[in-house]
Amino acid sequence: MPNNTPKVFLDANILIAAGKPPGGPEIQRVIDLVEAEIITILATDLTVTEVAKKHAENDYEVIRDIGRAHFRSILELVTGVPLPIVSKAELKSKLIKTYETSTNEMFKSLKAKMLAIDGIKPSTILAAYAANEGFFSGEGKKNQFPDAFIFESLKAEASESTRVIIVSNDGDFINPATSVPNISLVMSLPALFGSLGLEMDAPEIDEFLEENKGTLIEKIGEELSNWGLIGDVEDSEVYDIDPIDVEIENMTAFKGTEEGGSILVIGRLAVKADLYYSHPDWDTASYDSEDKVLIPWDTVTGETTVDVTIDVSMSVAIDDDGEPTAVETLDFRNGNFQYVQLHPYENYK
Repeated sequence: MPNNTPKVFLDANILIAAGKPPGGPEIQRVIDLVEAEIITILATDLTVTEVAKKHAENDYEVIRDIGRAHFRSILELVTGVPLPIVSKAELKSKLIKTYETSTNEMFKSLKAKMLAIDGIKPSTILAAYAANEGFFSGEGKKNQFPDAFIFESLKAEASESTRVIIVSNDGDFINPATSVPNISLVMSLPALFGSLGLEMDAPEIDEFLEENKGTLIEKIGEELSNWGLIGDVEDSEVYDIDPIDVEIENMTAFKGTEEGGSILVIGRLAVKADLYYSHPDWDTASYDSEDKVLIPWDTVTGETTVDVTIDVSMSVAIDDDGEPTAVETLDFRNGNFQYVQLHPYENYK
């Protein structure tokens, strides 16, 4: 992943407002950004605790009376169904554990890098507290310690090449964020998308791409001619790659904030391609016991059809109504070598 990919921290207030873990549609769109490698997510163990605690408190207010023996006996009298005996302390503990688990799972879906608050020196925070600086420059000093520890952990993630974006509607982040280079603050998830030049609304793109498979195949061929494939046989060469079919998988579209122009489409394509290959005939090679190497005496050549899965990004032009009109560019996103099987097992039947 590029080093300049923005790192994004989602504050507890944003996550709580987005719905109980695993979150609502706004969190899903953030996941789309992560999957598209447009951003990476930062989280702290303290944030997990804050989110879990708030949801647990809300649920506890709804079911708290079940911890009272008098409430349970009346409900059993009316319904004929006995309720389990559970204390209020047990209720709170079970709710917090449940939400800690689901919140951690949500961060896993966001592929979040978890930062440990214990890694921050308390002396750093206490110095700011004593000097009335940063989070401690206003009222309610004692309430700012959690955010101060979180902010210090985020500062360590920012650099000249990588900016950190804090998403929080907590005004206490405003002054600290403006005082540190390469850290910025937005107040909502839609504002996060806007800071990236995107909109949260997902344009419909699948049907258009299905109707334009011919164009996709043509552009994939152009990319493959530069990108190339690697055969699974040692010292093989692959050439004259000709894509013949494509299946569209996991496509996600992002609309720019400017009117007209184009939309960004990120996803995966399953490509079927014909190709020619050559490689040394290792089956008839001689073994040089002195140098301990195989010496091939012949070359194998052939033609085969291979299946390749490719991560791509596309620019798709849209009209004034926001409808897609043409695939402008298609680029491969994965720089890793793509290996293909030159001799499928069925050839040996």
